[in-house]
Amino acid sequence: MSQMKSAGKAVPHEIAYGYVIYQLIASFLGAFAIAIFIEHFVHVDWHGILATQESLWKLLVVPVQHFAFGKIEYLTGQKFETFWRDYLTVGAVALLSFARATLAYDMTPRGSRILRWGELLLDLVSHILLWPIAFLRAFLGVFEKDPEHAPYILMLTLTPLIYLAIFFAVNVWLT
Repeated sequence: MSQMKSAGKAVPHEIAYGYVIYQLIASFLGAFAIAIFIEHFVHVDWHGILATQESLWKLLVVPVQHFAFGKIEYLTGQKFETFWRDYLTVGAVALLSFARATLAYDMTPRGSRILRWGELLLDLVSHILLWPIAFLRAFLGVFEKDPEHAPYILMLTLTPLIYLAIFFAVNVWLT
């Protein structure tokens, strides 16, 4: 009987190619979100396909960003400058990046619902508002939570930063 139950369950860590493609696209967009934010400090003259990516970003993402922040501005009465819109967009990408890694290896805490909601609230605040610290926290804390899968979780979480380095290297190469 127990064999029948286990035979009907899907193996949770099977490769799902759709999920892998989603991860790659999300990491790519995350890297470009960080690159757009960095442009507030350093002008980047994008070349080749990266210039096309910047145009696509402005065509597809910026209107969504304006819509989302427009709703928040309407509800709160606060005005978000472009710098803060880009900063908070990177924070949302950081949150989704860590959530991708968490869901991939089921690191959700077991136990009290209050503690789970508290951790969720802390993740929201730290990843969206304090995303530079959140990347560091993810890097240091993952070995404590799940040492077996830590390298994979770090790879999923930090992939946008790896792509960002690749973007800048390719852009320099194209000049």
